Amino acid sequence: MKKLLISFVTLSLALLFGGCGDEVTNINGPMDWQGPTVEWQSAMDAEVRGTVGLDVAVLDSSAILRVKLYVDGSEDQTLTAPPYRFELVTDSLLDGVHLCEARAWDQYENLGISPVLRVNVVNSIAQGPRVLWVPDSLATIQAAINAAQDFDTIRVRDGTYYETLNTFGKGIWIESEHGPLRCEINAAGVNNCVYIPGGRELSAVRGFSMVGGVNLAYLGDGSRVNLYNNVFFADSAEGLLITGYSSGRIVNNLFSGSDGGVQVGYHWGEFFNNILQHVRNVAFWNAALYGNPLQYGYDAFWMNGSDYNDRFEPGPGDFHADPLIDLQEGRLLPESPCIDAGNPDILDSDGSRSDIGPFGGPWAY
Repeated sequence: MKKLLISFVTLSLALLFGGCGDEVTNINGPMDWQGPTVEWQSAMDAEVRGTVGLDVAVLDSSAILRVKLYVDGSEDQTLTAPPYRFELVTDSLLDGVHLCEARAWDQYENLGISPVLRVNVVNSIAQGPRVLWVPDSLATIQAAINAAQDFDTIRVRDGTYYETLNTFGKGIWIESEHGPLRCEINAAGVNNCVYIPGGRELSAVRGFSMVGGVNLAYLGDGSRVNLYNNVFFADSAEGLLITGYSSGRIVNNLFSGSDGGVQVGYHWGEFFNNILQHVRNVAFWNAALYGNPLQYGYDAFWMNGSDYNDRFEPGPGDFHADPLIDLQEGRLLPESPCIDAGNPDILDSDGSRSDIGPFGGPWAY
């Protein structure tokens, strides 16, 4: 009886899976059964305020469809393309510890989940202005910006920083320790070295060389920023500086190289004591459709496709001549026409009339 039962089961399986001599057909499934690996790239500081950037690394053998940020278990934001950088607005959160989690789905809808990131929000705690040193206290300039609040100073040691910066509209002062020839922000081919969106307080960027971006600096609508003693340099950039509906002082900088130089939208502020050279097209472009409120003059132009477009006339004290600037030694050559040729209302640190370029003016190194 046992042998008969076994024979019947064997015959039934044969008919089910291989009857009539046919081969068994394989059932096709997705090539990838594994969920993405999701890791936080941002190490949170002990306390955070305002808007902070949260960077996520997502690895998978298949294409990534979407990455979502969850805060305290609730969906907050969705990204569909790298880089996966969430901007967490902590002003909408109560003070205290909040739990952040990133989830990623690949093209086969496999799910990967990050470890939990603890974010300690302290927006309501009063705190005076601070000086944040990079990389002493915080490893990157962007990390210092994330940790900063209005009226803080970020001071950066010598070196090259491969970053793209977003100030999130914070009213902070960002400066290098020893000037633009010893401290460089390199965007490594990404759009902007520095992006400054609108904000309530005045900010400043002083003493950096900026290279490697499609556009080196972008002042968004509503931004309020002073740019002092910077070197904007690129051989292949589309533009060195672009302003929108913005305000602030752009004084004692060098703009060199690129296809386009300085494109000025409606900018309520000043553009004095700058050098614009080796721009292949227009060095100083008025992008406003009507009268531009910008005050400008005492700028040096050299070897540009054209110095101005048709909506900018030469300003008072502007001239076209070789600035004779030595970027190795960080000085103007003795015969430079830029010496003592700046705006007479702006003085060098020794009390004399300011020089034109990044080595002149009251904020020079």
